[in-house]
Amino acid sequence: MKLSSETKGQVIPFIQNGEYFFKKGVGAYQKKELNRAVKYLRRAIDINPKEAVFQCQLAAILADLGRYEESNDLLLHVLDHVDSTMYDSYFFLANNYAYQGLFEKAREAATSYLQFCSEGDFAEDARDLLELLKLDHDQGESQERDGIEDELILSYEKACRYMKDGHYNKAEELLENIITDYPSFRSAYSQLAYVLHLKGYSEEALAFTKDLLEEEQYLPAICQLALLYYDMGRKEESKEVADLLKQVVPMDRDHIYRLGATFCHLAEYEEGYRWFKHLGKRFAPDHEDYFFKYGVTAYQIGKESLAKKMWEQADHMGHQAAADLLEKMKDGILSKGDARCDLYMDPGISLR
Repeated sequence: MKLSSETKGQVIPFIQNGEYFFKKGVGAYQKKELNRAVKYLRRAIDINPKEAVFQCQLAAILADLGRYEESNDLLLHVLDHVDSTMYDSYFFLANNYAYQGLFEKAREAATSYLQFCSEGDFAEDARDLLELLKLDHDQGESQERDGIEDELILSYEKACRYMKDGHYNKAEELLENIITDYPSFRSAYSQLAYVLHLKGYSEEALAFTKDLLEEEQYLPAICQLALLYYDMGRKEESKEVADLLKQVVPMDRDHIYRLGATFCHLAEYEEGYRWFKHLGKRFAPDHEDYFFKYGVTAYQIGKESLAKKMWEQADHMGHQAAADLLEKMKDGILSKGDARCDLYMDPGISLR
């Protein structure tokens, strides 16, 4: 292109629109640079929030990263708020639910796709998926139980995401509904106490947690008690509960993670490191919060190379706090005051 005499020597602005970042994201995806692809597509969506294709592409990449809950949220957002005719979203949801083990939800989503697109691009794949998910007629009761369990898991994880995003009233309402419908599901009680604390009702949260522990010595609730005391500045009482937790030997992987996360929050880094290391050897977890917190405990006890490795893994999975710490580490300005678990929201999401 030949410049006119008027434009020579002038700075010509380069307009980067949503389509530009979308193409960059697709290019990064094709090169298997998934983390870069996510960043480009988020930028494209920021510029064009009503472009459904951008959001579906991002949802597909998030699924490839194993971040199924985020992918599901994005796909449901597209259907509810952006373009209700983006029927491919149902097929992507069906695949995500199947990978999560939420088979009843997978059946519903695949069936919805075929209802709208019986001859669509993914119709044959959707029928194959339904065939894989098909159960014999004499397993009707098992199907019903699966559906109830799916609904519980999805509702609980949605409540945890509300907490992480700061939507405490929505989380409280959803957790109360879960307790009403599933009164034996103890995790909802513990998280409801945490929501009350986050809303500023710490004394009520404390009383609620103590009432729960009178009924059952539930490990996450004991962890919750230690955290409540700690955040309320009642360090002696927090230490007493922490000392009790040091005598616990959990077998369940979520409980092991909860123990490590609690000690990390309480600045008991040696204990936190021990449990995160134990968890990694037994179960090989792949949750971004695990890598972030494991990195914090490693850094705090002087294992900087391991911390860097853990944070790089968390950053690859999209953990912004890990990316921030890595940047400070690269610039040589990272301090132990920066690398702390109590600076970051932790709704206690399961490692399933």
